Amino acid sequence: MRKRMIPAAVAALGLVGALAVTQIAAADPARHDTGRLDTEALQARLDDFAGLTAGSVLVEVRDGDDTWSEAAGNRSLDEDARRARPGDRVRIGSVTKSMVAAVVLQLDGEGVLDLDAPLSDYLPDLLPYERQPTIRQLLAHTAGVPDWVPIAYPGLENGDLTEVREDYRSHYEPEELIAIAIQEEPPFGPGEGWSYSNTGYVVLGLLIEERTGHSLRHELQERVFEPAGLDHTYFPRDDTAGIRGPHSVPYITTGDPADPYFDATAVSNTQLGASGGAVSTVGDVNDFYDALTDGTLLTAEQLAEATEFTDTGTGFQYGLGLGGVQVGCPDDPEEVFLGHVGDGMGHQTQSFHSFDGERQITLSWSIDDKHAYNDPAAFDEALFALLTAGLCGTDS
Repeated sequence: MRKRMIPAAVAALGLVGALAVTQIAAADPARHDTGRLDTEALQARLDDFAGLTAGSVLVEVRDGDDTWSEAAGNRSLDEDARRARPGDRVRIGSVTKSMVAAVVLQLDGEGVLDLDAPLSDYLPDLLPYERQPTIRQLLAHTAGVPDWVPIAYPGLENGDLTEVREDYRSHYEPEELIAIAIQEEPPFGPGEGWSYSNTGYVVLGLLIEERTGHSLRHELQERVFEPAGLDHTYFPRDDTAGIRGPHSVPYITTGDPADPYFDATAVSNTQLGASGGAVSTVGDVNDFYDALTDGTLLTAEQLAEATEFTDTGTGFQYGLGLGGVQVGCPDDPEEVFLGHVGDGMGHQTQSFHSFDGERQITLSWSIDDKHAYNDPAAFDEALFALLTAGLCGTDS
């Protein structure tokens, strides 16, 4: 699933943001000249951001061996709710795509599949198109496969939860999600454009299962979670709902003053799946991207291939399951940070990292506000200030 991204990249997902915030945030980096994290400055940025949302905010920032993690708010909106903790679990949404992409790249490296082969070489009857997309195009969102989410939930982007309330618990097989998507004509032919598609990653999940003979859940556990040491991360079984262990409750705003928040905890995991179903912590997500950049999960050549970013025409760059953003750090305004954002039906996650793995930030908040209860410009400014404080250094 997908949602709000830092202002340098929001347009890629059809959202708005103020690029002018770059100058505000970059002028106040949350680091001392020694390179050690300035926890007071980071706390101030967190407080500013958390003050604009009624839910919880979880964040972890790393600079080399230094780590700062913190939480603001409560785990739920109940009056007796416990305080949130940095290690609480959240649905990380489309950050899952980076994990799925890592598995596909590993299989390519093992000769189990070829990124430049058409999908029909492996799943000949899945997509009813004369021109079949390649695996690489599916990874890069250049395959031209329609996204199933706005077709099934047409009102969601505008805050109308009618279809969500009716269908969010429904179980779907991956083939059923694909069937929803192909009701619409492709927006372009394979390789002829860029359009974000959850459906493409549903297809990749099936491809992984076909090529390995194992479930996607098994492959993620064996190829990603265990090697990267993600002890608090899991990919839910199809027949389960909810979130295991301590977690923040995911909400979507409704626009109804009498009942302003919809609790999306019970959404069927089959609707998130390969495109966004992983459950994790902000610390584990940082561990994942660290393992992605240090050679644990991908070779240097594979990472370079995955980060051959192309301009999406929106100001946001995309590679193979990885996004690239520039935040205008004072020492290197052109520096690109890799990562992804995720919408876990309520939970919103953003995770960005320097290519050397030294500077990392992952944050997650628990309310997907579709009705601008808070000033959208102020929200974007505070979000970007926190992200930039975690990424920009004065001594890099």
